[in-house]
Amino acid sequence: MATSRNEPRDIVHALTAAGAAPRRVLELNDGRALAHWHNHHGEARYERPRHHALSIYTRGGEHTTRQVNGQAVSHGFPGAVCLFPAGSQSLWRINGPFEFLHFYFTDQDLHRCVESTWDREPAALQLGERYQIEDDIIAQTGRLLEMSEWEAASQSLAMDHLAHWLIVQIAGRYGARDIPEPAVSGRFSQLQQRQLANRIDEALGYPLDLATMAGWLNLSPYHFARLFRASFGLAPYQYVQEQRLLRARRLLQQPSAKVIAVALECGFGDASQFSRAFRRRFGQSPSEYRGEQT
Repeated sequence: MATSRNEPRDIVHALTAAGAAPRRVLELNDGRALAHWHNHHGEARYERPRHHALSIYTRGGEHTTRQVNGQAVSHGFPGAVCLFPAGSQSLWRINGPFEFLHFYFTDQDLHRCVESTWDREPAALQLGERYQIEDDIIAQTGRLLEMSEWEAASQSLAMDHLAHWLIVQIAGRYGARDIPEPAVSGRFSQLQQRQLANRIDEALGYPLDLATMAGWLNLSPYHFARLFRASFGLAPYQYVQEQRLLRARRLLQQPSAKVIAVALECGFGDASQFSRAFRRRFGQSPSEYRGEQT
């Protein structure tokens, strides 16, 4: 049974009951979500959750153990990865501070992934349990997520893109059956590239996610992202961010331009986040750049 956006997630309830507290939570499209947790003591029991969860330890974890029949059968460590499939059962004892990330997703996400990425029936894939294992690629993703500004409006597309990528990785790495690497070749036609560039330009002031852009061409998000990178040389979220910053720079050439107004017009959620992105890209703040135009 899938958990919707408005229903409490079973693992979240279990963690809260065990004394864990979320540092931040980001709701994504279609009921997916990211959560950054910290805990220092307690016992958490996961009893057949209705959703799947990927866990990545980011700090500590050496004193967090999985318990079976009263005995510790595995220990955590920074970078440890756990996968809790829907319907799984596990008991955890926490005897020291640590932080971890959770990515929540459902059977519907897996079904769409298998159908659109590998062109297989959803029943071809069943997730296996993974507890406190080493996986350098997923661990590095956790470090990236820990450093990212989830709340920034301009990052919503990047987070959505990463969520789709994570589901593909989970299905390919932790599925009970081997699935061949999907073959996606080619690129968008010149006409499609022009149409995409124009449509993105028209939507820069609004939230943009991967599913929306893929829907413009009736493609799955995974195939759209692969073809987009092959065609434009950038991931969709990188291209959108670059176009937003280039538009902002053009608008700031007007002496009467207000930084906050430019930020909003270019799809940034607030002036401070816009200022940081602008400085990283152009080496100076929006106000400094505008001042040079007078």
